[in-house]
Amino acid sequence: MRIIFFMVGLIGFYLVGGAQSTRDVGTNPPPPIYQSYKQKSKKGFLGIFKKREEKKTVSEVEQFENRMKAVAKQKSKEARLANKNQYSNKLYFGHKRPPKKRKPGKKKWCKICEFAH
Repeated sequence: MRIIFFMVGLIGFYLVGGAQSTRDVGTNPPPPIYQSYKQKSKKGFLGIFKKREEKKTVSEVEQFENRMKAVAKQKSKEARLANKNQYSNKLYFGHKRPPKKRKPGKKKWCKICEFAH
């Protein structure tokens, strides 16, 4: 009886130990690769002919900064436009100028705000 418990215990320890060792703990993702370029001399053959300028590659950080600047510029523009009466005053109903107030029998249907005024 003791031998059976001893064998079951050994097999259990073996399985638990084997299950924990299959996990890859030491693998790290590769470091990011940044694009760079080497400046070449602009001299051509014997210094007579000039070579064309190569296009610069923009790094990911610079692209991110450019996108952030563009987004900030767009948000400031939208905030500036939101202060106009067309958007902030409720009497304008989305029109550039407030619509005319007509008598009940003379009201016209408006395509912009979709009701008669």
